Amino acid sequence: MVNYNLLYSDLKDVKIQGLGKVQLGKFNKLGVHTLYDLLYFFPRAYENRGNSKKIDKILADEFVILTGTIVNISSQFAARRPMFKAILADETGMIELVWFNNKFVKNYVHVGDEVSVYGKVRKTMKFQMINPEFKRDEQIAEAMLPIYPSTASLKQPTIRKIVEKALFEYAYLLEENIPKELMEQENLPSRIRAIMDIHFPKNEEVMERAKRRFMLEEILLLEAGILQNRFKIDQANSNVYKLEDKKGLVREFIDSLNYELTRAQKRVITEIYKELKNGKIVNRLIQGDVGSGKTIVSFIILLYIVENGYQGVIMAPTEILATQHYLGIVDQFNNLDVRVELLTGSLKGKKKEKMLLEIENGVVDIVIGTHSLIEDNVIFKNLGLIVIDEQHRFGVTQRKLLREKGNLENLIVMSATPIPRSLALTIYGDLDVSIIDELPKGRSPIVTKWIKSEEEKRKMYEFIEKKLRKGRQAYVVSPLIEESETLGNIKSAQETFEEYSAIFSNWKIGLIHGRQKYQEKEEVMRLFKKGEIDILVSTTVIEVGVNVPNASIMVIRDAQRFGLSSLHQLRGRVGRGSHQSYCFLESETTNKISIKRLEAMESTTDGFKIAEEDLKLRNSGEILGTRQSGISDMLFTDIVKNVREIKIVRDFVIEYLKNNNGDIGNEFLKLDIYHKFFN
Repeated sequence: MVNYNLLYSDLKDVKIQGLGKVQLGKFNKLGVHTLYDLLYFFPRAYENRGNSKKIDKILADEFVILTGTIVNISSQFAARRPMFKAILADETGMIELVWFNNKFVKNYVHVGDEVSVYGKVRKTMKFQMINPEFKRDEQIAEAMLPIYPSTASLKQPTIRKIVEKALFEYAYLLEENIPKELMEQENLPSRIRAIMDIHFPKNEEVMERAKRRFMLEEILLLEAGILQNRFKIDQANSNVYKLEDKKGLVREFIDSLNYELTRAQKRVITEIYKELKNGKIVNRLIQGDVGSGKTIVSFIILLYIVENGYQGVIMAPTEILATQHYLGIVDQFNNLDVRVELLTGSLKGKKKEKMLLEIENGVVDIVIGTHSLIEDNVIFKNLGLIVIDEQHRFGVTQRKLLREKGNLENLIVMSATPIPRSLALTIYGDLDVSIIDELPKGRSPIVTKWIKSEEEKRKMYEFIEKKLRKGRQAYVVSPLIEESETLGNIKSAQETFEEYSAIFSNWKIGLIHGRQKYQEKEEVMRLFKKGEIDILVSTTVIEVGVNVPNASIMVIRDAQRFGLSSLHQLRGRVGRGSHQSYCFLESETTNKISIKRLEAMESTTDGFKIAEEDLKLRNSGEILGTRQSGISDMLFTDIVKNVREIKIVRDFVIEYLKNNNGDIGNEFLKLDIYHKFFN
């Protein structure tokens, strides 16, 4: 183990030929700081030298090995640079070879020499190779040349030499970190064999085998790191506390609803209730499409906790959403003798002091707020459940700080961004996953139309006018607050406000954006909810949480500027009442990916299908980088395409931990996990 720890030595303390102070600084800029980093500094691509051809078969722009005889040579100057030319011939044809500033070649290559050359074929008036690599009287090795991530001052030959020296001197330190059972099950090459083959493969087959090995290794590190911690929590997680199991208020509340809960909502409530009744610490993600009823599920669980003697918390990412939750829950719990309060950054002075004291004394049953909830001066008497809305907008640290305030660390996180279940299990590996995959009865699917031309836009305006006359309201969303010179024709919210004020001069138009003060935004939203504003022009500040059942039209300008998930979230602001709702996507884009996004939006309102399409169109690291440490830096694993491999490793890790009572027996794997997650 002492030897293995050398892998994590700082590079400046390791002797490697060619790696001096200057080169070390350049590697550091590329994120290479330790010996482990250098050995795992994998090529981003390969130059395939297995492409050996006759001259009559060559193609422009391909890299190729040619073997033949030099039949002519000449020297001249081009743009004041010495240039040496040679004609290479085989039995099928001839090609011109050109070298610049190369005295060695001029003195080394002669007419009649048998040579092999390697380089990129260039086609102008004739076929040429510029500055090809060459060997006389021997073949150029048919191999795959690694191409590494690099900077302008750190050349590929330098990287190759340093990596080769590091492998030669230190690869022996790489003890096997994949358990023997998985190695045999998946027929994987050893770690040392794979590290050699991925840096300097003989052919594509050994390179692909090495890549697969390191893909499974990085999945293993991620899953073992997440699931080991979860295994220990689950092991100790039984009869941690005991509730009286009072359910009178919950029954009264459910009976008072003017609609019936969906089967999916009932299923999720039952899953959480069973855990609470058994005295288990709840650690669960509830994810569902916009409008699927996640919030009412959280209200019911909060009510159960309060009825059984504990306080509850809802944490939201914005004051608008926190206020909406507050108004919703106050209205819903109106006759149940439950004290609910709102704690946000806007609350100041004596009012805040009074509320903090009441929270600490247990007078307040449910507190709804923003980041203010994690401040040190917020102390609870008996906190039993934390609900976090829009989970992806909060970091792990914020979640942990809030959880530490609880007497019971029960946690429910909610996400309105649907994620395919297999993916959710990987992203939120430390959470149980509940999915509400059913919309409430009576909800009509939102009709979505892509507006591609001025003529279609004119018809859309007429349609909006018609709906406004029937008493409906509309959102119009712009990606920008003010006009941007750099983004050309992208319409700003301010410009859109002026345009709509002119077109719909008989109607009341409102404007809301992120730069306004909280009170300004609140007042505009209040007027819109009351129906005193007919059209609300906005930036994406209304993407999350705003609920106006009478708003049945959503117009998204420059829709190509938004990702699929954002478009779907925005569309979800309408369709919340009994009226048929519509979403119009304005865009004259010719970009292929944007076209696919807009077509996907027209074809389905299913958030889970939208999410799958989004994952296909976008880089998975881009989506997951802020969600879970360890996913965004995966080099070989595509979390969409490699779902099968993720499942294989996840199932193996679960069984492995079960057989080893939650311990990781492989000490080298344990150390790698430590350095990946905690160092």
